[in-house]
Amino acid sequence: MKIIKVTGAIIQKNDKYLIGRRGPNEKSPGLWEFPGGKIEKGETPIQCIKRELKEELNINAEIGDLVIKYEYNYPNVSYLLHFFKITSYKGEFKMIAHDKLEWVSLNDFHKYDFLEGDTPLINQMLSNNLS
Repeated sequence: MKIIKVTGAIIQKNDKYLIGRRGPNEKSPGLWEFPGGKIEKGETPIQCIKRELKEELNINAEIGDLVIKYEYNYPNVSYLLHFFKITSYKGEFKMIAHDKLEWVSLNDFHKYDFLEGDTPLINQMLSNNLS
């Protein structure tokens, strides 16, 4: 099975996390996700998440620790996901890949229809109550 390596950003402000809804021209439009994207050939996961945040949100981010890394299997493809904590960022958010951005508390995550591949991260966040 094909494995696609991707990164995701955990951007926190007080007790809320930034999530984005995939726009109509993206795969799985209307589903919510943590910002990020595919690792390109020759790119490290940290280089990828920095690039993706600039491309998707127009921010320059300082990348912190790797929070979780796991493989998630869909019927025809697997994703190797790397989620990083973002320690700080500069710039004004722009919606490029998303049609909506929201700051959401962990207790309200159940109100959003997330990509299935984000479920293990969300479960860890809920059980550890990351802060």
